[in-house]
Amino acid sequence: MTQETHASDDYEARIEAAESSPLKAAARWVVALASAALGDAEYEANEPQVVVHSRQDDSVVLRITTSSLEEAERLVVQIREDLETLSTDEFKAEWEGAGDKS
Repeated sequence: MTQETHASDDYEARIEAAESSPLKAAARWVVALASAALGDAEYEANEPQVVVHSRQDDSVVLRITTSSLEEAERLVVQIREDLETLSTDEFKAEWEGAGDKS
């Protein structure tokens, strides 16, 4: 009997803040504060990202920038479910092209 392996054996998904230049980060904070002052609490000062890392060397396999923390939370749940149910090859095929373009 062979043991079934899943992508979660090779990868893990995390929510992380996007790294940006100090000028861009300051501009995002100004916009977020202005949005909050106008009653729009939806704008995030930090761009949340869902990042899939290799468990072997912590390299980035997939990075998806989202517009809000709520969207990132929904997406990371979906990705983690796929990591638990799909093989590594199936996961790669399913999420190929979904990541941010470098």
